[in-house]
Amino acid sequence: MIIEKRTNKNNNIELLKMALLWIVVFCIYVLVGKYEPLIYWVFNTIPFLNFHTLLEFITIIIYFVIFTITYYTYTKNQRTRLLVFSATFFIIGWLDFFHTMSYNGMQGLFVEASIQRATTYWIVTRLVQSIGLLVAAIIPYNHRSKQKNNTILLFACLITFSFFYLMSYHLDIFPVMFIPGQGLTVTKVYLEYVIISLFILTAGLMIKDFLKTGNEYFRIFIIGVFFAIFAEASFTLYRSVFDTYNFIGHIYKIISGYYLFKGIFLYNLENHFKQLDEARSSLKNYAENLESIIEERTMEIKDNNEKMLLDLEYAKLVQQSLLPPTFIEINNVKFVSQNIPCEKLSGDFYYIDRINEEFIGLVIADVSGHGVSAAMMTIFTERIIKPLYYHGKIEKYVTPAETLSHLYDEFNKAHFPDEMHIVIFNAIYNTTTKVLSYCTGGMNTIPVLFRKTGETELLNKSKGFPICKLGDFFQPSFQESEVHLEKGDRIIFFTDGLTESLKKKNLISKETLMEIMHTTDDLEDIRRKIGMEINTIIANNENDDDITYFIMEV
Repeated sequence: MIIEKRTNKNNNIELLKMALLWIVVFCIYVLVGKYEPLIYWVFNTIPFLNFHTLLEFITIIIYFVIFTITYYTYTKNQRTRLLVFSATFFIIGWLDFFHTMSYNGMQGLFVEASIQRATTYWIVTRLVQSIGLLVAAIIPYNHRSKQKNNTILLFACLITFSFFYLMSYHLDIFPVMFIPGQGLTVTKVYLEYVIISLFILTAGLMIKDFLKTGNEYFRIFIIGVFFAIFAEASFTLYRSVFDTYNFIGHIYKIISGYYLFKGIFLYNLENHFKQLDEARSSLKNYAENLESIIEERTMEIKDNNEKMLLDLEYAKLVQQSLLPPTFIEINNVKFVSQNIPCEKLSGDFYYIDRINEEFIGLVIADVSGHGVSAAMMTIFTERIIKPLYYHGKIEKYVTPAETLSHLYDEFNKAHFPDEMHIVIFNAIYNTTTKVLSYCTGGMNTIPVLFRKTGETELLNKSKGFPICKLGDFFQPSFQESEVHLEKGDRIIFFTDGLTESLKKKNLISKETLMEIMHTTDDLEDIRRKIGMEINTIIANNENDDDITYFIMEV
């Protein structure tokens, strides 16, 4: 949660506003008391019942909305206060419903409605509310809990049912709250004073939080508590359940519920929506500017390459030495490959290596840009991925989805430029079961499976996201898929440089590539024919993208 800091001057102004509100509402009570003979009257039963039922149901809806917000928001931020709020407003929402149905003149719920039953429900509900809000205020606003919200909901259900049962069938165990013809009993009035005292303590603690954080949502919550105090004060004065003071008390109760709802709603949801909107805006701007940023970076690297030709020649030798041989056979699986950088160093890379006697790890990736920066990124990527698989450091291999998720996290920990990103395809082949597990990391080319039977399939059933600097806003979900291979099946893995250039000039058409793969039996012949096609095209056109592919044959 983002805490909005305010200056001491602003805090003092807000406190002054709350003090003025208190004075204004208090003056209303003074005026009501002074001019009581003029404004006091007892409403007719039927109109008042309609009014009472409407207002109570409004507050009941508000309480259940607060319960819903706090109950489900708790699963996201684990704040202990939310647990207390959810249990409190769940209980008082139901108890206020029972109070409404048992009000004098209503039909009742399971049992007969009466003034005593409705008043008892009222007092118990307000005690639960005042105690619940006080407990929430005592708990530090940033305290977190590991308690399950379902457990708290079960506890709240038990409390609610217990009160309902006792007040429906054992009302005599509660003290008398109202005597017809006389009015409120001393017990009821004193309990209202206790409730008011608890609300005052809650307001004091919330003011302390407001001064500490400057968060305006605490101020809104405090206003809700203020109106709850004056609502309870009204219910210490009425002499008939249909009179003016009862009317005023219900008005204040709705105002209190509104401010409590507003404070809790904004406190728990508005900031999350605000962060989400900011993340969406940043993501949109990043996506719109990504291509232009990449092109600018590429041109800068090309200009600098002229000053580093000699060093780049050595770097090229080093980089090429890190790639697998152009022909390799592992556990009766054959591979041919080719890497043609558009500059001295390549932003594409791949590796094919044995994990153990059963598994083979396969990776092909395309890093944004070319030259030195892209080459360094390939080394970073290889340094992150390879230790997960090789050198006997783990007892069980990490899945392709787990590998890409780990790479995404490590990439966002590093201090790379925001415009840098990687698209990658990761796979693991089980030579025993002949199952290829694979996952994409936003790869813009899809590997193609050529069955021995002549059928063609795309390995496009996995889900992923490019490896980029969005970790502060977005945590992608990587989902892998599997395909079963048979003897003689072939798969070609490639980057976009093989089929098109950045300037939209086709290199090898997909039709030509399909024809070569379908009509040529020997892998070395396939590599030779693809190489001839590439050399023919780039001999007459500038090669502006790295060309990388490898083919596996079971």
